[in-house]
Amino acid sequence: FVDNGSNYRSRILELVCARLGIALIHAKPYTPAGKGKIERWLRTVRMQFLPTLTEADRASLETLNAKLQAWVEGEYHRTPHQGLNGRTPLEQWALSAAEVRHVGPGIDLGDLFLFEKDRKVRKDRTVHLDGRVYEVEPWLIGEFVTLRYDPAAPPSRALAVVHQGKDAGQATLLDIHANARIKRRPASGGLSFRNAGSDNPVDHSDPEQ
Repeated sequence: FVDNGSNYRSRILELVCARLGIALIHAKPYTPAGKGKIERWLRTVRMQFLPTLTEADRASLETLNAKLQAWVEGEYHRTPHQGLNGRTPLEQWALSAAEVRHVGPGIDLGDLFLFEKDRKVRKDRTVHLDGRVYEVEPWLIGEFVTLRYDPAAPPSRALAVVHQGKDAGQATLLDIHANARIKRRPASGGLSFRNAGSDNPVDHSDPEQ
């Protein structure tokens, strides 16, 4: 249950929730009462936590996060709340913990949170993403693919490529010189490609290549 801010309306949040089987519900616009709990939490943070911070605490995001976690676990979760009938958040959690659905041990959370964008592969077997050019397998020329990637990863890291719901290799940062040496010539039934220095053409009409 979230607000209507752009970050809560993003496609990546929709994808992650769908992958985890979570219903994504947005608050009705102009109904502040429906968001009363989170607003009360923010007020408590402003009144009780922020005044305790020193200049050193605000020196880095890591330090600030560590201070916030210590305050939440050491004070907030152990303080009785009127809205919880006098129970602490920790006690309330213990009463409802059995209803929480945990992520299975075999789930790769890093993979679940990858961004996705659809692209059409150009004739030179390249795709463009965020101002960079990547190259994919030659047989994908003219096809629509889905690029799965971590936006915080270095540009040199390869991107996962999905075609029609199946793994289609990786997209690697374009090597202009190597790409220019790939010979392309028309062939009956499709396109064929011959890597420089290779005697084995790749037939685009053959799905096995």
